[in-house]
Amino acid sequence: MSQYIVSARKYRPHTFDSVVGQRHVTSTLRHSLVSKQVAHAYLFCGPRGVGKTTVARILARAINCENLTPEGEACNACASCKTFDVNSSFNIFELDGASNNSVENIRALVEQVRIPPSQGTYKVYIIDEVHMLSSAAFNAFLKTLEEPPDYVKFILATTEKHKILPTILSRCQSFDFRRIPVPEIVDHLKTICAAENIEAEEDALVIISQKGDGSLRDCLSIFDRIASQSRGKITYEGVLDGLQLLDYDYFFKMTDALMREDMTEVFLTLSDIQKRGFDGEAFISGYSEHLRDVLLCKDTATADILTHGDKIKTRYLEQANAITKSALITYLDLANQCEINYGRALNKWLHIEMVLMRMCYMHRRVDSESQPSSAPQKKKSEPTPAPRAHSTVKEASSPAIEEPSIEQHDDSGPTVPEVVSSASTEKKTEEVTTTDKPSPSLPADPSIPSLKGLGKLRKKAEDLHAKEKMKVPVLTLEPLMDYWNAYQERHSSPSFKQTMKEAVLELADKKTIRIRTGHLTGKNRFTAEPDLVDGLRDLVRIPDLQIVIEIDPALDVNRELDKPKKLLSDKEKYELLTQKNPLMARLREKLDLIPDQED
Repeated sequence: MSQYIVSARKYRPHTFDSVVGQRHVTSTLRHSLVSKQVAHAYLFCGPRGVGKTTVARILARAINCENLTPEGEACNACASCKTFDVNSSFNIFELDGASNNSVENIRALVEQVRIPPSQGTYKVYIIDEVHMLSSAAFNAFLKTLEEPPDYVKFILATTEKHKILPTILSRCQSFDFRRIPVPEIVDHLKTICAAENIEAEEDALVIISQKGDGSLRDCLSIFDRIASQSRGKITYEGVLDGLQLLDYDYFFKMTDALMREDMTEVFLTLSDIQKRGFDGEAFISGYSEHLRDVLLCKDTATADILTHGDKIKTRYLEQANAITKSALITYLDLANQCEINYGRALNKWLHIEMVLMRMCYMHRRVDSESQPSSAPQKKKSEPTPAPRAHSTVKEASSPAIEEPSIEQHDDSGPTVPEVVSSASTEKKTEEVTTTDKPSPSLPADPSIPSLKGLGKLRKKAEDLHAKEKMKVPVLTLEPLMDYWNAYQERHSSPSFKQTMKEAVLELADKKTIRIRTGHLTGKNRFTAEPDLVDGLRDLVRIPDLQIVIEIDPALDVNRELDKPKKLLSDKEKYELLTQKNPLMARLREKLDLIPDQED
């Protein structure tokens, strides 16, 4: 069996031009090589699998290349390049910061730096995962990093830039590597498929690129796993089965069923997903991403953000044209709440079903809310004549609302629109024979808003008007004291009742109410009781009414009065204690004690 090499190693870039998705870094490094302005220390930062170590190796080889090309690439023909290709170069050292993170390791590195290169021009040290160095190791490395010998170059790489000391960052040229976009990963996978004689569907490669989350190394690992079981042909269905992913058809079918309010289709689709062994959290997470992609397709400017293939992107555009933006936002909000509360739900699938049921009937609520604005407004509706006894009438499919019409002739208030339902001619009519009793009211159309709430609004407005009329225009103490005593009786806190009982309510002037209390605790209690203050303010129609809370020490019943202290003799102390507790005399008799006599 021949030696197998994974794609991440086999197709690792060897030139700046072959690096995928990091053009902003490679172009800068090539210009510095051509202009011979190579810094003594570089820092490569970015997520895993985006090419930090690869670019560091390419840069190290180009620095020692004897015949550098005009484009800033290594020649691959000189002695330095050949020794690097077979991993036998004596001038390029690659260290792992995770396993060489102590002060002793850095001291050994500093000692090696002092020795000039035996071959070539520069000694290049590549330190990967440099953030794993300890603080003491960083401090030991600081001076050498700042002023290394002319023949030494440092290339540091890390995935966690925030863990590196600022003193280290200030001494390096920092390059931030980005996550590789999906289209560039797809193009790279196509190149590998052509080299390996593998047929691959574009939608399948898009799925692999998306699962890598911007890491080319992760994408190549997934690609190797799928390619090993594909027998030379990678299909969309094979990728879904290999990665245990839900097909987009389920999401499109679920959204279509929700738009049609077809609850049966919703349950059947969800049941099919369960039978295939998918987790509920995976479904709700994937469906949230699907709704987000549909929302992006509502606008042509954001539709280009989608990373799907052309065939699936066309389906997204078609579904985006068939659904409203408000419904999509509502769906996304419900799906987000479902995902947040999923971990606390005891019955996971029932939790998802309840959310889907709410989504299913959200269209009806949205349509009913938008109905009044689009319905024609009429000034006055003609009353429907009452049916006569023993007469035969035809029932309309959409009954008229039986509430009386409302007109507002006052120019100060808004006009209340009246909604009139139109009779539908598509439904069949049926004959109803009436009796002497009045005809019962027909069920109202759920899409037509009811006017029954207007009576409650009118009653509330009348109550507010009557309350305003009851207010006295002149500030008097009698209604204030009545409210004060009533508030004291119905309050639930005994301590606050006692505070109100000890306080004094009075009128300072025609526009000021003064509340005097004996201590700071009472003032804080009154300040924290906004209902009491607002209730006193609502009793009178004075816009600039002032309510002042003051502390009067004379009202403090617990205040100790200054009394002259009297020195008591032992006998007086005994008599005083006996008065407070008669058992003291019995104790003296039992113990046969004799009180001290006065001199």
